[in-house]
Amino acid sequence: MGRSVTDRLDEGQVQPPTGDLSTLGWAWSSYEQTDTVTRQFRKDLSTTRQVAVVEWLIDGEPLTERMRFPNGTPCDDLTLMHDAPNFPPAAVASLRALLLLAGAEQEPVQFSDGRVGILFCPCGDLYCGAVSANVVTSDSTVEWRDIAYQDGNTEQIGVSEVAAFTLMFERAPYESTITALLEDWAARAEDPRAGTTTP
Repeated sequence: MGRSVTDRLDEGQVQPPTGDLSTLGWAWSSYEQTDTVTRQFRKDLSTTRQVAVVEWLIDGEPLTERMRFPNGTPCDDLTLMHDAPNFPPAAVASLRALLLLAGAEQEPVQFSDGRVGILFCPCGDLYCGAVSANVVTSDSTVEWRDIAYQDGNTEQIGVSEVAAFTLMFERAPYESTITALLEDWAARAEDPRAGTTTP
């Protein structure tokens, strides 16, 4: 019997021991993408569509909520797990980086200072800037240390009013959650029809 995205989510949300540990989960969401074609001497043509994307959940709440600006403006950065033909390879690179698996494919998802992108511009380009963190592991935990906005050109950290913060996860459930996603997105990269279905 096939397993759905939701099944994997349930498996990956094993509750950690009490303390300062968070639970990493994920869920399908969507965002509105507008494409505009400029035509000479005629009105521009725009099309809008809903694009499915996987978002990170921290203790059941979207990570983007923690990145909301003080004035209430929402964070519009996303994971690279888009349901679009050109995104599966980028999603694989992102997930591998979050597991600290080395490889040349990490260049589009990791800054030169070693910080790993967690949320990106909807276009997927690291040079637009990203929400990034130092990923630090111990025998039993994984930290996303000093999560903050990072400039894509200068690589300066903390380029917004959102204060940096750190999340710590129990290592085994964290790796289980990301490995399950990695398997799905690696299958999508090989064959777009092979991944799990979207809502």
